[in-house]
Amino acid sequence: MSIHDAREDFKGPRAAVGAPARVCVRTSVVTIEPLTPARRREMTRRHLLDAAALVFARDGFHGASLDDVAATAGFTKGAVYSNFKSKEDLFLALLDDRLAREHEGVNAALRAPHVDGRSEQLPRVQHVLEQLWDDEWTALYLEFVLYAKRNPAARERLARTFRQEYETAQQELSTAYELIDGTPNFAIPLLARVSVALFEGIALLRLVDPEMYDRASLTEALGFLYDTIGVTTPDETE
Repeated sequence: MSIHDAREDFKGPRAAVGAPARVCVRTSVVTIEPLTPARRREMTRRHLLDAAALVFARDGFHGASLDDVAATAGFTKGAVYSNFKSKEDLFLALLDDRLAREHEGVNAALRAPHVDGRSEQLPRVQHVLEQLWDDEWTALYLEFVLYAKRNPAARERLARTFRQEYETAQQELSTAYELIDGTPNFAIPLLARVSVALFEGIALLRLVDPEMYDRASLTEALGFLYDTIGVTTPDETE
């Protein structure tokens, strides 16, 4: 139902200015949040990130321009600069957004009810990784890594992103062990570094030999980590 249709069915009193409007549609209630300046800015930023993902995927980091991003999003170039300082800033924001969605999905998979971790939990984690794991993005990411290698400021910003990813991986591993009330057989920081390096490596190698590093290799890598990391449960320490 469109907002216009909802208004036609609305029979209640008008909401106060600035308050969320409660729209009664037959037997359901729909809440329409007011379009505040902060919410409008967030919507604009989200739209620009979506447009940037399309332009970067099509043209690469070096070939893409902020003019193309603005045109694809349907905004002026000024709207892009009001949200992002440069093309580099826009790409790093896109990378942060992608990593945030990946970690959100992994956490949801880890916290989902399950009986057996290996047979139920691992497929859920793999599904999250596969949704965001694609060769076009990996090639774009590699292009930016090589660019950052020759640009100290970009390299430092990318390094901060790497460190944040490492910290998040530690949090995810800690959560996984807490949920089963277990203790890892190796230090969490070591496990986080190995995990990040393993999946980054597989993603890069897929660009060269996708037949060898296929979906099955991801399954094998997850299974390898699950089996070799090890865990000591309270029952085993008694």
